[in-house]
Amino acid sequence: MKLTVFLLVLLALCAVFSTTEGSWLKKQLKKAEKGVRRVRDRARENLDVVAGYTGVAAQAGLIGKK
Repeated sequence: MKLTVFLLVLLALCAVFSTTEGSWLKKQLKKAEKGVRRVRDRARENLDVVAGYTGVAAQAGLIGKK
């Protein structure tokens, strides 16, 4: 009898906290996804600039040539 009550209470607690935890996690993942999208977009915009600098850096001996 005590085990049944314990399992019912445990199930109720899991139901209450799983929805709260899921919405918190979803918000955090959305923030991270937004940041990753911004970084990806800026990298695409500046790819030509970075490619030019890598050639200059390779000639200066700062990085190895590929």
